[in-house]
Amino acid sequence: MRVKTKGILTGAMFVLIMALLVLLAVFTDTPTTASAATTPKYAVAFNYSATYTYGTGGGVTNSPSSGTGVYSASFTWGANKSRYTLSVSMYGSSASGTGSFVNGGFIDSTEVTIEVSSSVSTSVTITNSSGTKVGSGTKKATASGLTEDTYTVKISASGGGAVNSRAGWGASISCNFEFKIDGSAPTISGASTSTTGKYTNNTFTVTATDSASGVKAVYMKAPNNSTFYSVGGNSTTVNKGSANGRYTFYAEDNAGNKSGYYYVNFDDTPPTLTCVGASFGSNTNAGFTVKAEDNLGSVTLYRKLDDGNWVASGSSYTVANTAEDGTYYFYATDGSYGNKTSELWVQLGAELSGEFVKSDTDNSVYFTWDRSAWTATLDGKAYTKGTWIRTEGEHTIKLSSKTKSAVYPYTIDHYYVESVEKPTCTTEGYLQYDCIQCGYSYTNYSIEETGHYYVASTVAPTCTDGGYTVYTCTRCGDSYTDNYTHPLGHNYEASYQPATCTDYGKTVFTCQVCGSGYYETDGTYPTGHNYNNEVITAPTCTTDGLRRSTCESCGHTFDTKITANGHNYNITESSSANGKTTRTYTCTVCGHSYKQELGDQYEEVTNYVEYLFEQYEPYMWWVLLASAGIWSIVMGVFFAIAQKNEDKEKSKKMIINYVVGLVVIAVIIVACPFLIRGIAALVT
Repeated sequence: MRVKTKGILTGAMFVLIMALLVLLAVFTDTPTTASAATTPKYAVAFNYSATYTYGTGGGVTNSPSSGTGVYSASFTWGANKSRYTLSVSMYGSSASGTGSFVNGGFIDSTEVTIEVSSSVSTSVTITNSSGTKVGSGTKKATASGLTEDTYTVKISASGGGAVNSRAGWGASISCNFEFKIDGSAPTISGASTSTTGKYTNNTFTVTATDSASGVKAVYMKAPNNSTFYSVGGNSTTVNKGSANGRYTFYAEDNAGNKSGYYYVNFDDTPPTLTCVGASFGSNTNAGFTVKAEDNLGSVTLYRKLDDGNWVASGSSYTVANTAEDGTYYFYATDGSYGNKTSELWVQLGAELSGEFVKSDTDNSVYFTWDRSAWTATLDGKAYTKGTWIRTEGEHTIKLSSKTKSAVYPYTIDHYYVESVEKPTCTTEGYLQYDCIQCGYSYTNYSIEETGHYYVASTVAPTCTDGGYTVYTCTRCGDSYTDNYTHPLGHNYEASYQPATCTDYGKTVFTCQVCGSGYYETDGTYPTGHNYNNEVITAPTCTTDGLRRSTCESCGHTFDTKITANGHNYNITESSSANGKTTRTYTCTVCGHSYKQELGDQYEEVTNYVEYLFEQYEPYMWWVLLASAGIWSIVMGVFFAIAQKNEDKEKSKKMIINYVVGLVVIAVIIVACPFLIRGIAALVT
């Protein structure tokens, strides 16, 4: 009993687990695409033909066999007529589970392996539709990098041998089947891969296509639903009146490839309009609010006043009781779906009210009202709200809306401002009354003229100008002069100024009254500067000094530079090593020292000399030839003179001197580099 109960519980658990797996596959949102990693190891149906011949006592027996679409083939093989079984398996890059594969079926993998199960050695060949071999082997062949195509697999084996001295056997088997590669998922038209890519308010059809293995099924998930279900065939249609919301689709082909999700947002229900504070199709004097709502939430309200333009207003709009009178129209749409409500209206018409506002400074007024849609006329002509009315007399304002009108009369009188014009020394004063609205004025003369009131002021004479008395009216500024006197003239005093370092000697004449004066020189030349020199900063070996010159007479100064003294070096140390002499030089003034390697200088000088001779060596031969030529000409002239004088002894000496001269020229030019190198060695 315990064993039986345990078996029942185990079976129940297995059923429960399988049910959960099925539910998980049904409720998952992500469709899977078959790949090599999930391809089963298929048992393959194939076609075959086999022959077996056996001869004994001069007779021959033949045992042919064949089959179409079989998963196993039995055949005879060998001298003992043994019966063998052959079966074929196929899988992708890796196998998972088991399954069967019909001849000519589809598989989703870019790599396929064919295995033959048989005790007999067989060869396996895989070719594409063009006849090109893509894989081969013994009992097993793998083809990789496969593309969508039809592939043929051929399996063959043959053999034979002696049974005894009188008989022999022979056998052959040939198998074949086809498979097709389909690595592409189906595509769907009539929907979008984006959740916001397609909106519609009408009947729509979604169609799946697959150019390889064909569409197995189309799956759909309706709005507010969590499961996909097969709609059958390769297309489905959603009609008007169906559930509103987002429809989700995917398709699967016969090779197991599943497409991604495709979406259609469907809504055939228009928004609704509500009016709070008034009723559509009626008149009101109060404010009201119109709201738009939609079953999917996305809605836009449009409004206009009378024959104006439509304006988007979000999802609601409020018309205040102070808004412009007229008929307000409304409709709403649900965005991308294209559903639209009918146009509804509410008429607003408030009571007319306006007032005159008087100026604080005169009798002018302006008229004003609340609603911007109202208009007014002044004495029959268009009037702009807030414009000042200044013209005296009776006026009439007529205020109008689109439905009503009202009349407002008003009278404006003069507004006089009094001003006083004071009397002057020569004219009367008066009172003036001006209307600041229209400009009309009148005057009242009543103030007599005041006459002048002069005050005298005296201007004293100067050295160059005469004196006089000025009489000025303190009221109006009028003036005149009188009592003129003559100029006083200058009173000069002389003072002598001797010559300075830069100026001539002179006598200066200065007026003691006004301070003016002039320069008469006595011919005494400037004395010139008499400078004393002082060293401000003494020069050193490396820095300049400063000398200051000061004039004893006038104190003028200027500075000059004292050039640095430079170092005074003595050799304080000398040593030799490795053919080089190192000397230490020390300045007797500041103590600065440095070392010098004489061998290095010698090498530098000689290397530079050699460099020069290398540069100019090609020209040395021309110098040699030119020198030899000049020498030959000179000696030739002297030789000709000696021959002419028949001085044979002298001619002989000239020939010897000529040869010696050529040798000396050649030696000098050739030995010159060595000579200069020796001089460089002595110098360094």
